[in-house]
Amino acid sequence: MLIVLYSILLIGGMWLVGESFNSPILPGLVFIAGVLCLAAAVAVPVAAQRMDSDPPGH
Repeated sequence: MLIVLYSILLIGGMWLVGESFNSPILPGLVFIAGVLCLAAAVAVPVAAQRMDSDPPGH
């Protein structure tokens, strides 16, 4: 399930970054949204691995 979320965030973020150069309205905001999606795509597997390795209540 996480691979689907990771893939959507990664591909969506790359698409947003690419589209920001053609956006007629607020290209900077579209670019920042793409970078945030890419950062979230990197954070998902890191957070998932962290949750799996830590014992509950630690």
